[in-house]
Amino acid sequence: MMLAVLTVLGALAALAQLGVLPLLFLDPLTQPLLPVALVAGWCLVRGPAEAWPTLLLAPALLGVLSEERVGWFVLALLPTAAVAVALLYFARNAVVRAPRRLASAACAGAVGAACHASVLALASGRPLLLVDAVAGLALAVCVTAALSALVAAAVWRTRPRARGLFG
Repeated sequence: MMLAVLTVLGALAALAQLGVLPLLFLDPLTQPLLPVALVAGWCLVRGPAEAWPTLLLAPALLGVLSEERVGWFVLALLPTAAVAVALLYFARNAVVRAPRRLASAACAGAVGAACHASVLALASGRPLLLVDAVAGLALAVCVTAALSALVAAAVWRTRPRARGLFG
């Protein structure tokens, strides 16, 4: 059931990334990255095994609806999942509390947004664009981090729990 929810949310995030956010933000580098926020927040609460629909569907929609190739969007989204999995691994060895997971989701969203922008700037052949628009990129990274924490908080109640004697 949750895979279907994530698939729909991933498709909506990709469509909103290309359709709604350009109307709200004049500079493309200041736009928060909704698929990155969704993957980071979902991975850190529900686990990486459930993130694969968004890792495939969102870049496919972004690539089909824009002028960039699908493969670049897939490569741009993979660091988000890698950082989320690494943070989840370290979080599992510690006491799992909501603030730690929310902070981890924000960190994964921030690193993922920076990597996403970097990969797409390299793919466009204009890597110096990132240096010129560092203030806008910082805004996008911060807003994406906040959205990642919001996604993690929204799905916190649905996290899988260990079944044990008292769990």
